[in-house]
Amino acid sequence: MRKRLVVIGGVAAGASAAARARRMNEDIEIVLVEAGPYISYANCGLPYFVGGEIGERNRLFVVEPRQFAHRFQLEVRTNTRATALEVSERQVGLTGPDGEVERLAYDRLILATGSLPVTPALPGIDHPSLFPVRTVPDVDRIAARLDSVRWTGSDAPGALVVGGGYIGLETAEQLRRRGCRVTLVEQLPQLMQALDGEMAELVRRALVAGGIEVRLNESLVAIREEAGKPVAETSLGKRIPFELGILALGVRPNVELARQAGLRLGVGGAIAVDREQRTSDEAVYAAGDNSEAIQLVTGTPVNLPLAGPANKMGRVAGNNAALDLAGARSDDPRRLRFRGVLGTSVVRTFGTIAAVTGLTERTALQSGVPFEVSYLWGKTHADYYPGAESILLKLLFDPVTGRLLGGQAVGGKGTEKRIDVLATAVAANRTVEDLSDLDLCYAPPVGSAKDVVVTAGFLAVNQLRSVMPAWSPGRLLDEMAKNGDSLCVVDVRTPREFASGAVPGAMNLPLDQFRDRKGELPSGRRIAVYCQGGYRSYLAQRMLLNSGRAEVYNVLGGYQLIQIVEEVRKREQRADSPSERMS
Repeated sequence: MRKRLVVIGGVAAGASAAARARRMNEDIEIVLVEAGPYISYANCGLPYFVGGEIGERNRLFVVEPRQFAHRFQLEVRTNTRATALEVSERQVGLTGPDGEVERLAYDRLILATGSLPVTPALPGIDHPSLFPVRTVPDVDRIAARLDSVRWTGSDAPGALVVGGGYIGLETAEQLRRRGCRVTLVEQLPQLMQALDGEMAELVRRALVAGGIEVRLNESLVAIREEAGKPVAETSLGKRIPFELGILALGVRPNVELARQAGLRLGVGGAIAVDREQRTSDEAVYAAGDNSEAIQLVTGTPVNLPLAGPANKMGRVAGNNAALDLAGARSDDPRRLRFRGVLGTSVVRTFGTIAAVTGLTERTALQSGVPFEVSYLWGKTHADYYPGAESILLKLLFDPVTGRLLGGQAVGGKGTEKRIDVLATAVAANRTVEDLSDLDLCYAPPVGSAKDVVVTAGFLAVNQLRSVMPAWSPGRLLDEMAKNGDSLCVVDVRTPREFASGAVPGAMNLPLDQFRDRKGELPSGRRIAVYCQGGYRSYLAQRMLLNSGRAEVYNVLGGYQLIQIVEEVRKREQRADSPSERMS
């Protein structure tokens, strides 16, 4: 009698697991059970179908159930829910599309149940004009709603997006592309919690420039009906009428089956698994958004619901489950292990790309990992070639060894490839000095002779070796507030730049006059030097250090980043104020 592998859930992890299992073992029976009508579709592409960038609905499907079943010689059961799991009996309870109930035995089981949308218990949260963006049927309903909305003259339909994560940002952009008036509401003081606040501020600005109203420090409290139309009420008393609403408040791991069966749960309530994706029961594997994984920098378990890791986890689970059923030993060289995750991810908003890998300041502080920060403004390709766009690149690295811990970047086309380079370096335990030695491709339309990643390596090595003692903008603001009398802040921009806006109390010594005028600086005080972006201030700093002056700090990112950090801090202070919390 053939041994049976049952996979609960399709899409990234489940479909990958089933396909890999068949590739590794032709002799087993494989049953793939999916609660919805589709087993493999591009859920990350759903917002772009809403906006019309993906024009054909069938392009969302990676493979149809019938084709998948035929190609891999397995059984696919769609519109079928797994409702019970008895690990002692090795049986899973299924409810089919017509309500029929079955107990299906298995020899190995893979739980690829994914995640569930977070839906707060608020008045009116079940209003028919509110939609998640999780499945193909979801976007079918959104498209039908958009098609049914009547345009009144030049007055575009109002769209409400609740949540400022990946799905919220992408859907907001796409609804704006469809011509809607879009309001995005986020209860936290910044968008995109995957980024640090100053980096996320550039994303907010891109949304505003694209015509979206962004309301931070504000949460949804209720949906009311007024004159037959839905109106959102917020924590600050704002009333937002809308025709279409999107709930994008994040997800939680779908672990009800695992919990009922008594499988061990780990961080964030996700299913605890080993590196082979095996759960606390030897016959059950788990993979994807429902499972924990190891964060590669810290070595601690995390739950990161991202498509790339889900696919790889599914591949590992399917591989190892199939080998189990073939009688393979635990030391079989064909067995796979999932190393872990960095959380590498990216979002595009109106041409601005934001990407991240590894640790951010927030996650480093939470994990107790010592770090140093570096910032660099660069260009997407050679500055003299038309079309070069700005990139702000942020590195986190170990202050002693220089090991790269993480990176973030926000900018134009090509920003994401820089984070891919950093992700490779972080995974390989490389240092910032290794970045400075990278041999990256260059041609004027696509890169620079000194790519921004390489230049960021130069800069971080200078910090590491005390060639360029540096302060972040946040450190400058803190020092000014606490120790202003012992600090001299110097602006080396041109008088015209200085007149357009400067750090309060700063002394203006333009770089081209700096050598002749550096004697005007007061003695016995620490000096913080800044320019617009950080390079001119570095030159001025080296003049001072080379002349024997001590305690001279270059402010990384310059005045443009100082302004951003100031704005972010004010917003965070408003979020912490009693009046804001009571509103």
